[in-house]
Amino acid sequence: MIGMFRQVFGIAVMCFKGIQRQPLWIVQSIMAASGLTLALFAWGSTHALENLVLAYFIAGSWALGLNLVGQTIGWERVYHVYDSNVASSITLPIYFLGLVMGHLPYFLVNVTMSIVIAIIVGMGLLSLLPLLLVSVVSTILGAFLALSAILRLKNPTNISSITNPLVTLTTILPPVYYPLYFLPPLVREASLAMPTVSLMEVARLVTNTPATCNPILSIASLLSWLTICTVLVLRKLKWGSQ
Repeated sequence: MIGMFRQVFGIAVMCFKGIQRQPLWIVQSIMAASGLTLALFAWGSTHALENLVLAYFIAGSWALGLNLVGQTIGWERVYHVYDSNVASSITLPIYFLGLVMGHLPYFLVNVTMSIVIAIIVGMGLLSLLPLLLVSVVSTILGAFLALSAILRLKNPTNISSITNPLVTLTTILPPVYYPLYFLPPLVREASLAMPTVSLMEVARLVTNTPATCNPILSIASLLSWLTICTVLVLRKLKWGSQ
């Protein structure tokens, strides 16, 4: 157990070196989260802030997996760092967990801002705990979605050009930072095909916030995405002597 912890910690520290070299990325994350919070607070919409609490958990964990972990694995394959990890004694789950832990400070910015907002609007902090479980699913699914595309790229310089637009497409355009009921009735259930929308609906379910659509549809959507992305990733992401 101690050996596994040391392996996870070692990978996490190597990832964290990037934050040490470029701490302004964390500063940028803080400014972006603070700015959006102040903008919604200035408009005086309590419901918008309550939705933002959930959105920061979902969008933050989604970006952690899709953009940070996905890009890291993609670039490590390009520079053959990934090959050295494959040849080492660490397992694939330890490698993945280490990458997540190493990039966790970015997600913690969102979590901290969510806690601040929850206190402002009077939400119970204990109600936020189930969001951590949803965030785990969000991180894994986001990473698998990114890797499904990245591992099949023939031109490695396209890694960032794939993951960055994917984050925008899945978090800014669909109803994540704005409520699902804003969309026309015929579009609401169709939008659950977007995994981040389904994640937001599940987040509402676990925090006892009224959901807009049938939760079964959201869960079915997420299970479908997880199954498809897992199969696509396992076909390309080899480990050990495979």
